[in-house]
Amino acid sequence: MIARALAPRRAAGSTARSAGLLAAALIGLGAAQADAFVPKPERVLAAVAQANATSGRTQAFRLDLVMRIGERERIATGELVSHPSGLARLELRGRSGRVDRYLLSGPELLAAKDGAPLEHPQPMLQPVFLLQPSTLETLRVALETFGVDSRLIGLAPCGELDCYVLGDPALAVPELHPLASDALGLEGGAGDGREVADAEGAGDGRAGGRGLREVVPPSEPGRPVARLWVDTESLQIQRIDRISGESMQLGPTVRFERLMIPAWLEIVAPGEPAIRFDVERAVRVNAAPQAFNPSWLYSPIDPVEPAGPGTGVPRTSPAAAAAPASP
Repeated sequence: MIARALAPRRAAGSTARSAGLLAAALIGLGAAQADAFVPKPERVLAAVAQANATSGRTQAFRLDLVMRIGERERIATGELVSHPSGLARLELRGRSGRVDRYLLSGPELLAAKDGAPLEHPQPMLQPVFLLQPSTLETLRVALETFGVDSRLIGLAPCGELDCYVLGDPALAVPELHPLASDALGLEGGAGDGREVADAEGAGDGRAGGRGLREVVPPSEPGRPVARLWVDTESLQIQRIDRISGESMQLGPTVRFERLMIPAWLEIVAPGEPAIRFDVERAVRVNAAPQAFNPSWLYSPIDPVEPAGPGTGVPRTSPAAAAAPASP
């Protein structure tokens, strides 16, 4: 119901036609038609927050993972705990017995290898907790923490899907504003190069059908942009781009009892092979604040214990991490 209210439906097998419609809506038909085609950012944010809630992700959860790099076989197993407040931790255990730990608090990433700090950690841990905010405002604040300008929204293909894109000036639908009277065919009305004036009455009826301008946010070609990609149909997050250049792509959601979780997470950094985490198990947990204390990075390494029947994924001590939530 949410998706139907926010986006036009796509016919099966119409990827090429859909891409053409998107291009027409955003370029050929002008700002008025594009504005009608793409919902306001607030509506999309509210719908994404509702999708997070109905997917059961509004409290802390733990993911048991299998890690691969590029085309290689599994090279590590891991445990990721994510909290909706903006905290996350990841422990990876390699076949050689080495243990890497990562801690994310907002945009700050800390890491340690076998209890020793890493000065330049790899971007193994990304903001999975963006899947958890359940209100428009908490999601907006979480996005702003990572530099995503939630006021900007556009539409673009993402693989075989169509996605709303939040935060990218190059894709954003221009806003329409009335022109000041001194800009209507008079001197000094040229603007700053980021405004297109329609002083001949070719508008869409707003502001009297004349004197409208498209305000296009500035962008820097080639520079990484913090963006959030959301499927127009399911309203599930598909991709998170960071201003630092790396990107996390999310697989289709699958059910783990009360949780709907992406089947896999893939992290891509410029010039590096993709890092893929397949999710083998997901549970809600009661995550105590001390579970995300930086001292965890340097605490003694617990022996490997089975995470559950048939998973083959090691787990840290429940006392040091997070205990499963009560049913």
